[in-house]
Amino acid sequence: MKKLLPLSCLLAIMFLASCNSVAPYAALPIEDDAEQVANVVVTNAKLRQGLRVGRAGVRRIEGSNQLKLIVPIRNVSKRELQVRIQVSFLDLEKVPIGDDTNAQVQIIGPGETHNHSVTSTMSEARDWIMRIVPNY
Repeated sequence: MKKLLPLSCLLAIMFLASCNSVAPYAALPIEDDAEQVANVVVTNAKLRQGLRVGRAGVRRIEGSNQLKLIVPIRNVSKRELQVRIQVSFLDLEKVPIGDDTNAQVQIIGPGETHNHSVTSTMSEARDWIMRIVPNY
C-alpha cells in the first residue's frame, strides 16, 4: 500500500501536467518544433508563459552510476523571474525513490538562460521530475 500511494500521486501529477487548464503544467519548450517537456512541470500559469525549458542533458556518472542532468531554463518574459526548482529522482516504474533535492532559488533575468544542474545521490535513479514554482 505504501508503494502504491507515491505511484498514484505521481500519476496524478503527470495527468494534470498533460492538461492545459489545471496546474501543474508541462513546461513549454525553448524550441518551437519541440513537444512540451514532460519531465518539467510549472505550478503557475503566469510563470509557465514566462519560462521555456530546453532539452535536458542526462548522463550517468562513471563509477558511481548516479544520474546527472542539466536542464536549460530560459526567461522569455520582460521582467526578472524568481523561481524555486526542485527535482525528484524516480525508479523505472516512475516511483519516487526518496532522492529529492531541496528547492533551490534561482533568479533569471529577462532573456537569460539558466542551466540547472543536479545529480542524484542514489544509483537507483532511472528517471526524474523537475518542479518549478514562483518564489514569492
